Formats: sequence, structure tokens, C-alpha cells
Amino acid sequence: MRLATGPVTWGVDFADAPNNPPWGQVLDEIASSSLDALELGPVGYLPEEPAALRDALDSRSLTAVGSFIFDDLHDPAELERVLAAAERASAAIAAAGGSVLVIIDRPSEERVATAGRSEAAPRLSPARWAEMLDAIRAVAETARENGLRPAVHPHAGGYLEFEDELERLLADTDLDLCLDTGHLAYAGIDPEAALADHAGRLVHLHLKDIDREVIADVRTRGLTFWQAIEAGVFCPLGQGVVDLDAVLATLERCGYDGFATIEQDRVPGVGSPLGDLEASVEVIEAATRRRSGL
Repeated sequence: MRLATGPVTWGVDFADAPNNPPWGQVLDEIASSSLDALELGPVGYLPEEPAALRDALDSRSLTAVGSFIFDDLHDPAELERVLAAAERASAAIAAAGGSVLVIIDRPSEERVATAGRSEAAPRLSPARWAEMLDAIRAVAETARENGLRPAVHPHAGGYLEFEDELERLLADTDLDLCLDTGHLAYAGIDPEAALADHAGRLVHLHLKDIDREVIADVRTRGLTFWQAIEAGVFCPLGQGVVDLDAVLATLERCGYDGFATIEQDRVPGVGSPLGDLEASVEVIEAATRRRSGL
């Protein structure tokens, strides 16, 4: 398993967010860490022109893993725009030498309000579920046409979040997965169990953690997903509810040998992204040493 990170840890979920840090600063800080691989972040954040993008990475000795599309897959009226965004993202990944496109349904207003609370969350009708799967399949085909491997990411606040929705996706499609330990825990899914159960479909991994006290407060007060991020629900690995030792042991048993992208969702400009990233890397390295008996 090879570690990576990405602009998401700096709070960059959307390319046009006004408080995003400059992309050069983010790449410089990633290059100053112990990691040399990254997801590119939302398309349009880094330069898209192939030579400029490669130069931005090569000049810092950084390797591209891939990136994501984080968009309204649940809304059939947005399909044309979503596919255009998927083509842009796939082209940028391919130009940078990456190999994976992570496919995420962007949180809707309805589901943001019930993120992490399966019993309260509205579900798509059978017809709307089928339309979302058609959109996901179309995005996946766009990735394949650009030589990439698509991976669907269950995400807090999206219409693909909870265990029943994950199981339904797996039953209804042959698509592979990107599982995120923090988003699984947020949704009430045991990360180790999910990794073990779905190892055969796992092609990419996000390592993330959630603060125990903050998530309890989020659930008590019924905060939305975006409010939870503002409250600092995501934390460095090893400081929250995710049992990192158990996760690593499960990945080892399953023979996972892909990338694991360390992420920490946050509001742009808040906290110390590089410091938190380094803390997460240290925890992973310490856990690895313990498993090796060193």
C-alpha cells in the first residue's frame, strides 16, 4: 500500500471556492511532507493544460494518483454538465499520469440535513435510483475511455452513503469501490468490516478519521454535514473513532496493494493541514512498525 494525500486536506472540495489556498502553496506543502503522491483535487483547481500540470508536479517530484468528480449524480437534469466535468477531470488525470477517477455523488440539501442518520435520511425512488446508476455508469465509461479505472465512493450527505445503499450499488452494478474510513464511520458503518466484506471490489482507499466528541455532538444536535465540517468533525488519523490498527490489519489480510489517500475534510483556511497530515503519517508509520514487530 502506497500513501498519498491531496488538496482536500487543505479544504479544497470545489475549485471555485473563494477561500481556497493557492494551488502552488498546497503543492509546495505536499512536497515538503514525507509523501510524494497526490490526488489532484477538483478539476480546475490545478492547471488543466497538460504541459503546465505536468510541470507543476514534476518540478516538485510529485506523482499523480488520480482525482475525483464530486457532482450531482442523483439529478438527471444535470447529466450533460456532469459528463462534461467528468471528461475534463479524466483528461487532466490522464495528462498527469494518474490512473483512477473517484466518483462521488455531491451532497444534496435533503441529504446534507440527515447525513450520518440512516433512519431519518430520505431515499431515492426506484426510478431515481436507476437514473443515478445510469449517470454513475456513464461517468465510469468516460474514465475508461481515458484509460482510467473508475471507483465509486460512498459519501456522507450523498444519496450513496448508508450500508443499504452500498449493498444496493454492489448488487445492481459491477462497479469497483473507493472506500473512505471516515465517511464509513460517519454513516454508522464499521470500516474494518466494510473493507473485509468488499475487498474484491476495492480499488482505491481514503484514510480518514472523525473526532469522537464532535460526532456525538453533531448527532445530538442534528447538525448538517457542512456544519459538522465547520465544527471540526474530521481529525488526524488515530485521534478519532476509526481503529487504524484494525483497518491496516484488514487491508493486509485482504492483500490490498493500491494507493491510500490520507484526507481530512475541513473549511479552507482553518487549522494546520500540513501539520495534521504529518501527524497522520506518523500514526500510520507507528502502526506499521508495531505490526512488523519493530
